[in-house]
Order: sequence, then C-alpha cells, then structure tokens
Amino acid sequence: MTSNYDYRGNKRKKEHGLLVSIRKDILSFCKKENMEKDIFAHTIGLASWGSLENKLKRTKDDTDITITELLHIQELTKSHAPLKYMCEMFGFVMTSTETDEETTVEELNSLSDKAQMESNESWAEIKKASADGKFTVEEKEAMKKEAMEALEAKQKELNAIEKIVPVDIEEYEE
Repeated sequence: MTSNYDYRGNKRKKEHGLLVSIRKDILSFCKKENMEKDIFAHTIGLASWGSLENKLKRTKDDTDITITELLHIQELTKSHAPLKYMCEMFGFVMTSTETDEETTVEELNSLSDKAQMESNESWAEIKKASADGKFTVEEKEAMKKEAMEALEAKQKELNAIEKIVPVDIEEYEE
C-alpha cells in the first residue's frame, strides 16, 4: 500500500557551518598543494569541482556530501575541522589519542595558564549574561562558545598530564 504522504519534507537542512568548514579546508589544501579544484574533485571520486561545489551549497537540497566523501576529504587535507565542528554541534570535545613525546614543564605550565584563562572567560560570560536574570539566544550561544573553549583547553591540559613521565623519586634525590 502506498501513502500519499510526502516524506521528502522531513529531510534535515544542510548544516551551514559544517559546509563552510569543509569548503575552507578544501580551498586551503588546493592552494597549498597548487592543485586545481577539478583535480581535487576527481581525487575523491567526483566528476568535477561543480559536482563537489553543489554538495557544499546549503541551497542544493538534492546533493548531499556523503560520509565516504567527507572522510576522504579529511584524509587528503589532514584537517579535522569538520569533525570538530560536528563534535561541538552535539556538545562533545574532540581530543586526540596520538601520543607524542613527553610533556615538558614549560608546555604544561603554558597549557595550564591557557586553561585557566579560558575558564575565566567562560565564568565572565556567564556572569555577564545572568546579570539581569534572563538569557537571550545570543547570550546562550556566547556562553556555550566560551564553555566549549574552556573544555577544550582543559582537555589539552589533561592530555599533556597523561604524557608526563614521572621521575623515580630515588633517582631524583641523588
């Protein structure tokens, strides 16, 4: 049995910020690598730059970027900005599991200072927005932005702490 219900109207609108992030990464990559945009499109399996550009236009409802294409773009550009954008959309903080070399005292102090400054900015934004006892949409977005920046800074600090190799106390006292 077929329904007369037009389900196509249920489709979620394209996320403008995500499309901007993807486009920015592609254009930066093409400029840095001196690559033509058509060649980039061919590299990810599309016929032309126009095909990719249509997928990156918010107004084109009939052309969506696929997960496979997004992953391929991120592999090529070595940028995770679109993924970071999606994490922030849902209130998550993106962190890396890559292990670098040991954290130095200077690096940890710098990250700790940055985390405290970001936390202070978040606190100030919340105090400013709550002064009249009400929150506007703009205030809510500003508070979320500052809180997310504070979370990211704290996560970087925590990641750096994880990389610390403690000294053996007996060797240290000698």
